[in-house]
Amino acid sequence: MTNKLGPPPADYTHQRMETINRLAAGVAHEFNNVLQIIHGYVSFARDALPAESEPRQDLEAALQATDRAAELASRLLQFTRSPDGESRSADISDTVLATKLLLRPIIGENIRILADVRDGMPEAGVNESAIRQALLNLCINARDAMSGGGELLLQTALTTAPNGVTPNVGVFSDQSYVRLSVSDTGDGIPEAIQQRIFQPFFTTKGPSEGTGLGLAMVANCVAEAGGAITIDSAPGEGTRFDLYLPLATATEDVALAPLGEHFVS
Repeated sequence: MTNKLGPPPADYTHQRMETINRLAAGVAHEFNNVLQIIHGYVSFARDALPAESEPRQDLEAALQATDRAAELASRLLQFTRSPDGESRSADISDTVLATKLLLRPIIGENIRILADVRDGMPEAGVNESAIRQALLNLCINARDAMSGGGELLLQTALTTAPNGVTPNVGVFSDQSYVRLSVSDTGDGIPEAIQQRIFQPFFTTKGPSEGTGLGLAMVANCVAEAGGAITIDSAPGEGTRFDLYLPLATATEDVALAPLGEHFVS
């Protein structure tokens, strides 16, 4: 398969993401303010009750829930930071773990989420905000492909380009990469459209279910970093996206890490 795909319109996708970022950041900020008020009043009510009373224990549980919600709002604010002024480097394993915390209310209870990440890898030379959004887009697409439930697996590794493989996006070079993989056990993607799915506005979803920009944004993020994307998928056999991201700093004698260890459910 030859690679004829160029990056999607950068100006359009950037403007759209900036608008979404500002809206989400505003909502997250206001949500966090409301949580602080709730936390304060619940704390006052708890402290006025006897230490071993059942109502006090109930309020302790409510405070723990507000703390979890505040952590979620904090993670959302991290995702919506403006890329302006950000360095072009990101710890991809940290990105996966931060994303995983946000996924449960988005993905649903019928999908098991697994993360297999490597500590101590070099940072990838990619915009941090953009790769977070790209990963989130891939996870949402995986969810949509598993309407009956399934398994979502997020992996990171240090590797080189696979031999004899032509990427669906970008080109491979003789260097080391941080590989970010997103796998699902869903419907799969027919080979006939695997090259088209990264084109802006191409979608197999209904008119009210998708814009056709999610994967275009993923492609744009990876292409701008000088990386590549491969797809391994077939109808009924799930899908795996491998994002090959160049290192932020050239590293010699890289120790390649195999996949399949250190799972976190």
